[in-house]
Amino acid sequence: MRSFAARMMEPISRVEDGVDVSRWRDPVRLMTFAAVSAVIRLIGFVMVGRLSVAFAPGSQMYEFLSIGGYIAAAFFVIILILALLSHFAWHGATPRIAIPILVAYLVVATLNVFIVVTTLVFSARLSHLDQTGLIIDLCLTYVMIILLFSLWYQLADVHLPGGAVDFPENGAKPDCQPIWFDYLFLSFNTSSTFGPTLEGVRTRPAKALMMVQTAVSLLMLIVVVARIVQAI
Repeated sequence: MRSFAARMMEPISRVEDGVDVSRWRDPVRLMTFAAVSAVIRLIGFVMVGRLSVAFAPGSQMYEFLSIGGYIAAAFFVIILILALLSHFAWHGATPRIAIPILVAYLVVATLNVFIVVTTLVFSARLSHLDQTGLIIDLCLTYVMIILLFSLWYQLADVHLPGGAVDFPENGAKPDCQPIWFDYLFLSFNTSSTFGPTLEGVRTRPAKALMMVQTAVSLLMLIVVVARIVQAI
């Protein structure tokens, strides 16, 4: 009987217990996940520096944001190592051990984004910022939300029982599997139109993710845009 450790290091395959093979999705590509995560981490680092004036010295919120950033950075390093091993040693395969690590990273990154959005929306210390600075903060946070939830949607669609999203069939390539860009498109539409356009949402966790993204995007746009108008 295989040990738990040996099983977790095995690549995810099409033949899995309880998986609907007719809805098979290719596993999340770790190199793509690491590249998108690197952009999220870079934007997060920039936003922490830009929003540092919003926190009182030694405030708990700033401590939470800093600690969350360190934890997210540690997870990112682990993901990067797994991505390099996947690319050079495992012939592009994604091991099972990667999935809980990806979920843990996304949870921490999402909490960091919530702190950034909360700061942008509610901090009175940002009232002195000029219009240009507020627009930059809004754009950076908006991009970070879209990228983050694109990873959530892909991970949910690939690994949740029953999947998460139904994409319109490609008539020219009916067997074409969705890639990360398709989930980026879904995430962009959710933030900009506050809901999916052509895609269908299959499961409750996916619906919950979409509700959270829509609520965060709507709140941020309304309040921060109001601040931008005030700063004119």
